[in-house]
Amino acid sequence: MRRAAHAGLLAAVALLVLGCSGKFESFPFQTSGDVSIDLRESPPRARERESHFQPTPGHLDSPVYSLSTPLVIPMENQSFQLAYTSSITDCTLRIFSDRATVLKSVPLPPSSGTLLRFLVPLAKGDRIWGFQVAESSAGTGQGSLDLVGAGTAAFIHGFAVKSDGLTVDGSVAVLAASPGAVSARISEATREQMMRGTWVIFLGLDPDSAGGRVSFSSTQGKTAVFDISPTAGLTRLVFAKGSIEFLPRDIAFEGSLQSLTISQLGANAPIPADPGAVLTWDQSSWRRREFEVFSWDRFPRVLIFDTASYSVQDDMLNRLAFFVEKARHAGAIESPAALKGIHGYNAHDYRADDLARFFNTAEKQGISLTQGEEELARLLLQNAILRKTDTGFAAGDGAVISIARTSAPVLRNLLLTHECFHGAFFALPAFRHAAQSEWASLSAVEKQVWLGFLASRDYNTRDSYLVVNEFQSYLLQQERKGVAGFQALTLSRMRAGSARGAGLAARLLAAHPDSFLNSFDVLDQALQSAGGPPGGDAITVRRE
Repeated sequence: MRRAAHAGLLAAVALLVLGCSGKFESFPFQTSGDVSIDLRESPPRARERESHFQPTPGHLDSPVYSLSTPLVIPMENQSFQLAYTSSITDCTLRIFSDRATVLKSVPLPPSSGTLLRFLVPLAKGDRIWGFQVAESSAGTGQGSLDLVGAGTAAFIHGFAVKSDGLTVDGSVAVLAASPGAVSARISEATREQMMRGTWVIFLGLDPDSAGGRVSFSSTQGKTAVFDISPTAGLTRLVFAKGSIEFLPRDIAFEGSLQSLTISQLGANAPIPADPGAVLTWDQSSWRRREFEVFSWDRFPRVLIFDTASYSVQDDMLNRLAFFVEKARHAGAIESPAALKGIHGYNAHDYRADDLARFFNTAEKQGISLTQGEEELARLLLQNAILRKTDTGFAAGDGAVISIARTSAPVLRNLLLTHECFHGAFFALPAFRHAAQSEWASLSAVEKQVWLGFLASRDYNTRDSYLVVNEFQSYLLQQERKGVAGFQALTLSRMRAGSARGAGLAARLLAAHPDSFLNSFDVLDQALQSAGGPPGGDAITVRRE
């Protein structure tokens, strides 16, 4: 009854004030489709006062601002946007769908001297007739509000920091903002929503920024701090449920933060994450006991599997390793019995073409899949890395890389870094072509050294695609300062392995003493030019 009476009272007020209206001159109502709609003000006021509202006893409501032509929202993910500055502590925005019906009534936060663009979410089909601001009857009667603009805009669940002010929706309060630091607090209502599923926080960065640090803290005083690589070149960071082991309330960012948005992830969707976050992910938050599936936030079509153990990983990927990469086995799907006790690799990487070839071969030859392989095929189809056709499996778009929790932390770091450069090779055609060109430019002795190195690790060196992929990844898995040491170690092992290896090592040092470093520089430049990470620095965020 109270709501009905309140709505009736608002309707009566609207009808009264509409008896006398005039064109609002300060600004038009601007839609997200860049359409301007004239506004009318009821009752009308002088031009110099029409966008200024100062509540006084008996006059707690602003005029009603109505659109000359009501607007029906044509799509999802839209919002009503009101731009203003305000010192009123208890103010409300009312949005009308017609002169007698309130569509939305939401509190407006004071702006503390900053221009605020406040967003109210709208649904497709919602009708905007007009709006009004008001102080509550329990307000102080102090302060004022100045309108700067109104319209519709794409909705963001969070905030955006701009040079002239803040865009907010009330879900996250910006506590402080400067060019070098932002602190924010997630509202209790939003935190309650986050607890119902897999939450994801997106941080938008200045593309010219040089790294930074982000800190999360809980209501119980728990903290998680991540350092951001200054060479990452990313414009977005992602933190999802599991990247930290608690529900955050406060967020502090040191650096150039442009936006923060919060969303919920679909139940079966890969979790977007930086590889560095995967390394320290809270395993208790995994959605499956055996493994979790992530998508690399830099290259979302590259899935990252983190498995609970080598045995889980082997059940999914070991036969693939022998089929795709192993010398003397490539092209054949070995029986589980034949590979029993044989551990292929501690980490894996496969492009869509080879995945399709493996599952097609198994289907055509009537080879039964392991439980892990069946689950892998299902996930690949679900994520469109594979497609099912009338003739079998076809390559879709994407690739997979994998590591296991059995590996020690230092080894996991190295393995995931190595696999990430395979992911970049799969994802970036320009970089892939550059790597192939660099391989083709090597002298005969340089190629022989690399082929010997890869053969010693049991790779199928007859596969030129595989050779180039491993060549670039072994080089880029360490920073530039470590390349000379990698070359020295490789040549030392060759000298100790055989007389032929010793001869190759001597010839390389005589003719190309900086061979590995020269190739690293070419590949590093090509990768960054193609939009990839710097050599040796595939991991963007590292937890302190």
